[in-house]
Amino acid sequence: MIRKAAALFVFVLTFLLSGGIAHAHGGPIKLDVHGDGGQGVNVTVTYKNDGHMVPDEVHMTYTAISSDNKTIGPVKLVASAEGQSFYTSAEPLPVGTWTVTVTATHPSPAQQSVAVISKALPVRTAASIVDDGPDPVLITLSIAVPAVLAGVAFFVLRRRPAR
Repeated sequence: MIRKAAALFVFVLTFLLSGGIAHAHGGPIKLDVHGDGGQGVNVTVTYKNDGHMVPDEVHMTYTAISSDNKTIGPVKLVASAEGQSFYTSAEPLPVGTWTVTVTATHPSPAQQSVAVISKALPVRTAASIVDDGPDPVLITLSIAVPAVLAGVAFFVLRRRPAR
């Protein structure tokens, strides 16, 4: 019993002194920059050492230079609601071909430049959105499942005549 207690004490002490699981994160960050298919710039931020997502807020901006040397920026990148470590541009990138350079200052400095083609997406009108109504399979299941359950309940719960 004493050996088990001593082994448990050594394990807990080692875990606490090593910093536990949180010790694995930190250090330099890596930026993965790309266009969103329209006029946005997206960045995913991970730790360079282990590839895990950076949970802390990352301070980033981008500058862009067009093929005809027009310059835009710095434009702030903001955390997206679409996922942890995912950032989007706060302003649209004008239509054209751009060299986009993203610069991060916190939690560690990082920079990446990529070519991005910005294009206007077609506008969806209310007429282009067709609603065919509810799915026939869902209607059938919403009727069939309760009917089957009622039938099973009837046969299971019916009283047997006394003998």
